[in-house]
Amino acid sequence: MTPESAEEGQSYPFTVLKAKQGIFQGHRGRRIRKYFREYCDHAGIHGLRYIAETKRAPTERFIWGILIIISISACGYMISRIYNKYEKSPVIVSFATKESPIFSIPFPAVTICPISKSNRTKLNYTMVIKKKISKEILPPEIELRAQYMSLVCENGREHFPNNDTFTDDFFVKLDEVPDNLPLRIPVTTNIPCIFMKKVMPCEKLFKPIITDEGICYTFNMLDRNEIFNDNVVHYTNYHKNDEVSKWNIDDGYLDANVTTFPRRALFSGADNALEIMLPQTAENIDYLCVRDVQGYSFTLHTPHTIPNPKKQFYIIPFDTSVVAVVQPRMMTTSQGVKDYDPFDRKCYLARERPLKFFKIYSPENCRLECLANHTLKSCGCVNFFMPRDNETSICSNNKYNCMKKSERRMMKLELSNIMNMTLKKGHDIYCNCMPLCTDLSYDTEQSHTVWDWDEQLRVFQAGMPKKMRKYMKMSKLSVFFKLEHFWTTERNELYGPTDFLANFGGLLGLFTGFSLLSLVEIIYFLTLRIFCNIKKYKEWSGLAE
Repeated sequence: MTPESAEEGQSYPFTVLKAKQGIFQGHRGRRIRKYFREYCDHAGIHGLRYIAETKRAPTERFIWGILIIISISACGYMISRIYNKYEKSPVIVSFATKESPIFSIPFPAVTICPISKSNRTKLNYTMVIKKKISKEILPPEIELRAQYMSLVCENGREHFPNNDTFTDDFFVKLDEVPDNLPLRIPVTTNIPCIFMKKVMPCEKLFKPIITDEGICYTFNMLDRNEIFNDNVVHYTNYHKNDEVSKWNIDDGYLDANVTTFPRRALFSGADNALEIMLPQTAENIDYLCVRDVQGYSFTLHTPHTIPNPKKQFYIIPFDTSVVAVVQPRMMTTSQGVKDYDPFDRKCYLARERPLKFFKIYSPENCRLECLANHTLKSCGCVNFFMPRDNETSICSNNKYNCMKKSERRMMKLELSNIMNMTLKKGHDIYCNCMPLCTDLSYDTEQSHTVWDWDEQLRVFQAGMPKKMRKYMKMSKLSVFFKLEHFWTTERNELYGPTDFLANFGGLLGLFTGFSLLSLVEIIYFLTLRIFCNIKKYKEWSGLAE
């Protein structure tokens, strides 16, 4: 041991080992630099060869290094912008190249709701409320009917304190009190319904259905077993249609028959309309139960969607003839976009998203189910028109405020999710009722005029007794397509994988000269060339200098 090493506290062998390691590291560094220069001399990326030239001035090599860094940075910035566009806006909506005929889509489902909710001979709701205010004792049967009806009516529900839930007897009592004249009088007075110039009994065309407006009547709507899952509870034969559907929203009609279901219009114009006359006895108009408009309300919707007539409707006033001219609006989706993840394309296929109560997805069905689930969670029951299973109860008047607060809460939650731009793929989105990829809606132009129906019926000798005409109100609705063709819009790829790859490669080639073979060169110098050098020269970097 030398004195110097003793002073440093180190042994002599350790010092020799450290010196050998330094020699080895210097030797390995030279090998790496040599191999890198060899790659730069052969690489297709612009500018690298000038950096590797050891005979050139350091200033030249430094400038070329700066230029390469600037070029790569600019290239990376441009690629990041294209990638963000590819991620956030992969789909563009454009018009189709040709028009579509109206017979390729179903005639709209028409749901008509009488604004008067009850026959006053069975339940005089106004009189019941007056008696409740004056503290009179009512017969149990009348009080029970009025209590059930108060959940459908706009006013008076605060006079019926009761338990938190109703039994299924609610639907039985609701079915007993409505004025069913909208469907029965036209038949008894030889005033049938008309569709596509064909005269039919109104009962054949219109089926009763439970909606948020109470008992309504719907035309051209799919049977409940085709819309709802088997776990949903239904009331008697409501929303029951014996005709089997030959249509779905994604594929259209599955056969080429002229007469099919859902019904479709083969031609446009008023002479190919759905026409129905809607009578009402004047004595059954109950001004306390209903809104400030008398008559009927109607809603146009697709055959597979549950209507929401309390929120979206048109009015048919008494003694008027209403004309609804329909122009369809359809959105389709290309096959390329269908292959995208639903989060990326921002839409669902009809059978793509399973729901608890519905077989067919639509935004309307989804929101109704979401509202039912949220109401059940908040109130322990659901409203009478919401889908439910055997274990779920119907909310009563005591839960009315709870149901309204639950609906407002759900809407705020859904809206906050839509407005929150930080949502990313995989996050739990409340309700998540995105649009259908293939969607159909009906724009409506409505007009109406005063209708002297009494005189018209007298001319046509419809057979209604004069005494009966004196106490009747009558309205008429005609629905038909405006044109025989319509324009559709289509979701197409704005930036598909091929487009993104082309833009990515183009920018790399423009700024750096990088190509697919350049990537192959890098892989080659890191793998195969090293292997061959070791085999041939016994040294990974090749022949020693």
